[in-house]
Amino acid sequence: MDEVQLLKTAIKQYGLNPSSLIVDKVIQSNNWHGDLHFKILVDNKYFSARFIGEKRYESDIFIKLSDEVLTEQIRFCNYLLNSGIPFMKHMSTIHGESFSTICLEDKDWKFVLFEWIKGDHLTHCTETIARTFGAFARKIHNISSKFDTSVFPQESHSKGHHEFYNLLCTHASSSRISPLTTDLLKSYLNKIEYHKDRAKSTSHDFIIQSDLNPLNILWNQSEQIIGVVDFESITYTDRVEGLAWLVKWYSRTHGIGSHEMSPILAKSVLQGYGADEILIPRDFERLPSLLWLTGCLNWNFTAKTIELIKNKDDALLKEHLIKYLKRLNPKISS
Repeated sequence: MDEVQLLKTAIKQYGLNPSSLIVDKVIQSNNWHGDLHFKILVDNKYFSARFIGEKRYESDIFIKLSDEVLTEQIRFCNYLLNSGIPFMKHMSTIHGESFSTICLEDKDWKFVLFEWIKGDHLTHCTETIARTFGAFARKIHNISSKFDTSVFPQESHSKGHHEFYNLLCTHASSSRISPLTTDLLKSYLNKIEYHKDRAKSTSHDFIIQSDLNPLNILWNQSEQIIGVVDFESITYTDRVEGLAWLVKWYSRTHGIGSHEMSPILAKSVLQGYGADEILIPRDFERLPSLLWLTGCLNWNFTAKTIELIKNKDDALLKEHLIKYLKRLNPKISS
């Protein structure tokens, strides 16, 4: 695929000059949803240019990014920006459309354009960073609670946890692995059941949240947040479930890929968020199990486990399970 030609075709619909296009950077070329994402320079201005494919995930667990959903996500981006959140500025086409549709080599893409925001990613967190981010997340949640939409489904993450668990059980039941590794897998499934039960709730405080992981947050040299740069994961979440992801990401002292989590940083996130002001005792009871599930029953873990079971790779499956069983969550209390 000629990506430069694809970009030139796309930016014409935004009134930009294709002959001035320079591809400055390819972003996350090995992503698992197949999007094409670039930092480009056009008419002496930098942009975030993203092509979104029709079939993005192998599993139907994830919400389909339909035209209606994408339009609503962009509407929410603009709502945050207009409410004082430093979200990247969305660019409409010359016809006022939220995104354009491009077809090249019999493949359809949705093309979304934003102005580029310059800043730094801070993935090695400190107490100050964790507390600052917690306060920022609370501000976003307060603002997003006033956003009215009938497009995003109000669903608990427990639905996804249940589907991941069922997938694992199905493949485990037909696996051809050693008895020792089979017992290890059963032990992991039992641990999932324990945390699923502790994390469930009959009452949810739904809010809208985007993907606020450290790679989507930009900071300046004074450790102030100056930009939010991702949009495609925007949907409803239960407040406590959303907080679990934020605590997971911002309690790491050794970067986003680290499995080590700091209890001190976890509490700093919650202090910055003002969790004591808004959460009830039952929320704090759920939070540790939700935190475990975000780290140990996410799609990356589930897909890798299924792959190893299918390949009958006993040694690697055992190593994989032991690594995740050793993950320790920070102690969280009000």
